[in-house]
Parts: sequence; C-alpha cells; structure tokens
Amino acid sequence: MSIEPGFSLLAATRHVGWGGVGKLRLILEKLPDVHVVLHGDEHAIAITKQFLGSQHRFDAHPPSKFDVALVINDPLGANGVADLDIPVVYVDSLPYLRKTDDDVPELARLSYYCAQKYPIDLLPLTSPLLRNWKDITWIDPIVPIPQSRRGGRGIVINVGGLYTYNIANLPGDLINDAVDAYLNLVLFPLVDILQKSGREISAICGNINLDTCRRLRMKVPDHVAVGPQSPYAFERILTDADLLITSPGSTTILQAMSINLPTLLLPSQNRSQFPNAQIYSKPNADVMHWPNSVLDMTKLAQLYSKGISALNSYIYQSMITAAASPELSNEVSAIIRKAVSNAPGDGVLSPRLSSLGIAGADQVAQLVTQVAMGQR
Repeated sequence: MSIEPGFSLLAATRHVGWGGVGKLRLILEKLPDVHVVLHGDEHAIAITKQFLGSQHRFDAHPPSKFDVALVINDPLGANGVADLDIPVVYVDSLPYLRKTDDDVPELARLSYYCAQKYPIDLLPLTSPLLRNWKDITWIDPIVPIPQSRRGGRGIVINVGGLYTYNIANLPGDLINDAVDAYLNLVLFPLVDILQKSGREISAICGNINLDTCRRLRMKVPDHVAVGPQSPYAFERILTDADLLITSPGSTTILQAMSINLPTLLLPSQNRSQFPNAQIYSKPNADVMHWPNSVLDMTKLAQLYSKGISALNSYIYQSMITAAASPELSNEVSAIIRKAVSNAPGDGVLSPRLSSLGIAGADQVAQLVTQVAMGQR
C-alpha cells in the first residue's frame, strides 16, 4: 500500500488493557513517514511511549495545525479533539459493548467511525445510536502481519493488561487487591497444574508486577520469559508457541487467530472479557468460566444497566472474596484443571474468526491518509 508521507497526525488512545495502544502501534506502522504527536495527559503519553518502545518516534512539539487525528476507544477524547477543529478518524475495537450515547463520540463530528468486525449474529449491536447509524465503516481486525508459526516451544500464558483496566475510577486499593486475587486464583494454580502434568511453559506474559515476577521465576526454569513483553517480543513468543492460554482480551485472541495458534481462555477479568469469551469461542467450548459460587452471572447481567463502575466493582470484589476462601479457590482450580486436561488440540477459538479478515491496520491507515490529504 502506498501512503502519502509528511502529514501531521494527532494520536490518542484510552488505556483499557493494552489493546488500544497495541492497535495504535499497528496502524502507525502503516504510516512510517507521518509526523505523530501523542495526545492526552502526561501519564497516558508515558505509558504509550513505554509500550511502543524505541521503534516509534513522536514529535515533541506540536505543529500549528494538524491534518488529521486518530483516536482509539476514547469517546471523550475524540470529542475533545473535534473541539480543536481537527478531523477525527475514530477506531472502536469493541462496538458490541456500546449501550448508551456516552459510550460513543458525537458521530456527526467524525470523519470516520471505524468499528472492528466481530460475529455480529452472536451479539448484535446494543447501542441505538450505532444500530441506527448508517455511516459505520466496518474494518477487519487490527492484528500484526501474520508470521509463519514455528511452534515447538510449549505453552504461553498471558494475563494481559491487568492494572490498566480502571476506567471506572475505582479505588486503587480495590484494583490492586483484585489483580492479586486473580493471580492467586488463576495464574499460580495454572502454572502448578501445567508443571505437575509435565507440560512445558515457554513464557508467562502480561502486566505483572516485579514481586509477582520474582515469585513466578522461583517456580519455573530460567529460560521461561516472565513479565511484560514488548509488542515485538510478544509476537515472536506466540510464533514459537504450541498453545496459548490467555485472558479473553480481544486483541490477543484475534492475534492468535491470525497465526492459527491453538488457544484456551482463562476466566474473565472485567466486563469486556465476558462477551469476548462468548463471541470468539466455539459453541459449547470448555471456556474457563468462573463458578457461580464465585461470580453470579445473573447478578452480573442485572448490573450491566447500572454502568461500568457497578459492574467492575462486583467483578473485582467477587475475585477478592474468592481468593480469601480455600473452598472457592479450590473450585476455580478444579475448573482450570478440567479445561487444561480436556483441551481440544485446536483450542477453543471459533474457526469463524478467520473470515473477519486481518487487514484492519491497512484499512484505517488508508482512511487516515485520505482525510489528511483532503485537508491540504
């Protein structure tokens, strides 16, 4: 694809897990000669730069005028950028989660609303605003260019962004305690189960803090990669894997799909991962759902109408309570053990995912360029 060089781009993403910044990285790779300035508060910009690494350069001084803005999963941010009179290309990687007008930007002010494709017959759009809007641009999943998968290195465990999920402004102690609970309920039992069954682990990835990394390194051989990985290192790790066991983040699921990597899904960490596990797995697949004694799905469904703060508070507190109970902890371990023991050779992801495509980064880059050139 030929991209016109030299235009100025304002880029922003909401830090909910690592999916948004991962998609930003892949789109920017299709725009190598563009002058990019990151938008947001200093903390968000620092996280983005740290995640993307030295392979991406950003202009420290903004130009007097931007040709275009790219905003990912941040409706308030998109509205703020539109207030600056900059044309906005908006990317929504989870359109099926949107239920109210506040979940999406002001659509009339966008140049393009790019919604990532998913099996829509399994989970129809619930937002009246999106459902009745005719100008959604459906794009393929935004995934890395698929590499030939070599395999042979064993199992990769991934727990995703963890500490970066606090978009509901919940107390930090609640988030930290919930993360610790998830690791103790899910990650450490999984490592023990795999080792006792003689399965080789090649990597344990995710936004894992230093103390947890030290605990894990005491349990696994020295050659096992433990802790956060750069996007490029994670791609290499996946191409060497025989099996991925991951929390149900859509970006990682679709990346595994693109290289035909057999995948198992861990219990969900937050509100978005529950529908992810539903729509991206095979019918009746043995996905590792929380037992009802830990998390009541009927109550969870009722809380959807009360907003993200109520939802995530219930999810986090349920995990904390379960981690403090030996009986509930054993129930979770039993579910993990059964899913690992009975795992199909090709994993639990739906074969339908391959029909969604893999060209999303190219498609968005083309739209960004089209808008930028139209401003000149």
